[in-house]
Amino acid sequence: MAKGKITAQQLKHDPLMDQYLKSSEWVKDRRQPLVMGLIIAAVLIVGFFGVRAYLSSRAERAGAALAEGFCWENAIVADPLPPPRPGTCACKTDDEKYRKAYEAFEKAASSSGDVARFYAAVNQLHFDAPKAEATLKAIADGSSTVSGQARLALAERYRTSGRFNETLAEYKKLKDKPGDIAPLLIDFGIAQTHEAMGQTKQAADIYFNIAKEAGKASIGTRAVAQLTKLDPARVDQLPTEDKKGTSPRGSISLGQ
Repeated sequence: MAKGKITAQQLKHDPLMDQYLKSSEWVKDRRQPLVMGLIIAAVLIVGFFGVRAYLSSRAERAGAALAEGFCWENAIVADPLPPPRPGTCACKTDDEKYRKAYEAFEKAASSSGDVARFYAAVNQLHFDAPKAEATLKAIADGSSTVSGQARLALAERYRTSGRFNETLAEYKKLKDKPGDIAPLLIDFGIAQTHEAMGQTKQAADIYFNIAKEAGKASIGTRAVAQLTKLDPARVDQLPTEDKKGTSPRGSISLGQ
C-alpha cells in the first residue's frame, strides 16, 4: 500500500465519516418533518410581515381619514371661496363645514372607532343635536379614551341649551370618573352652570378656589376674570400673583 493512501476500510471507520453517515441517516429519517417545519417557518415569517404591512397600511388609512375630518372641521368659511391651497379646506357656510366634517369623521369611524365618532358627534351638534347627544352619551358611558371628552361635551351642550340639572348631573359623573379631563376644568364648568342659573355665590366660591389653585395657568386667569365680574372684593383675597390678567375672555372651550 502506498504511503499516505487511505484505504476504504480506514475511511469506513473514520470518526468524521461515521458522524457524517449518522447525520445523513438522521436527516433521511426525518426529511418530511424537517421540510414541513421549514415550510411552516416560512409561512409564519411571510405572515408576520404581511400582517405588519396590513396594520401599517390600515393605520395610514385611519390617519388620512381623520386628517380629512380635521381639515373640514377647521375649514375656511368664505363666499366666494378663496383660491384652493394644498392641505386646506374651504366652505361657503358654517353649516356646510360642519356637515362635511361630520361626514368625513363618520367615514373614519370604521378604522378609528370612538375617536372619530366623538368628533363626528361634536360637529353634528350644529345641525342634528338630538342624534349627536345620543352618540355622545353612548361614548361617555363607555370606556374608550374619549369617554371623558364625550361627557364634557355633553355637559356643555346641556348647559348652553339651558338644561342645568342635566348639566350638573353630567359634571358630577365626570368628577367621579374624570379620565383625562383636568379636575379644574370640570370645576370651571360647574361654576359656569351655577352662574347661568343665577347662583352667583356658589359660582364665585368655585371660581375663587380655582384661581387659588391654578395660579397663573390659563384656567386660573379665566377664573379670576369671572370672579372679578361676580365678586370683585374677593379678588383682593387672592395671592398677588393670581390677580394678574383679569380681563374677561369668555367661556372655556373643550380643548382647554
